[in-house]
Amino acid sequence: MNFKGVIYVANAMLPLLKAQPRSRMVNVGSGLGYVPLAAAPIYSATKAAVHSFTVSLRRQLRDSPVQIVELIPPAVVTDLHRHLDHDPPRAMKLDDFVDAAMAGLDSGRDEIAVGLAKVLQLFSRAAPSLGTRVVNQ
Repeated sequence: MNFKGVIYVANAMLPLLKAQPRSRMVNVGSGLGYVPLAAAPIYSATKAAVHSFTVSLRRQLRDSPVQIVELIPPAVVTDLHRHLDHDPPRAMKLDDFVDAAMAGLDSGRDEIAVGLAKVLQLFSRAAPSLGTRVVNQ
């Protein structure tokens, strides 16, 4: 549902959003959509698809009142990891993530990479092989 859910929400909401003077749809990607984690290939692939879909949708709607945003979080300490014995390595505290995400939304940017997701985004563009090695150590 990482990818299908984004499509379903866009399909349902875009007619309503286009009818507004200004609106914004925020899709949640992941740093792993830029640099995949071998231990989570399906998750990484679906988040890469979310990124591609978001970029395409943004381009399609560039002359509309709808801003299409991609929020790109790093690993964040949440109950999603409750099955682990410890927090994921280098995971960001939830309150810090929320503060950074809200600041990014307030800035009006189309892509909001937070915390280590910024590094993965940079790796994907400047040194993809290195990024893949670092993430998969």
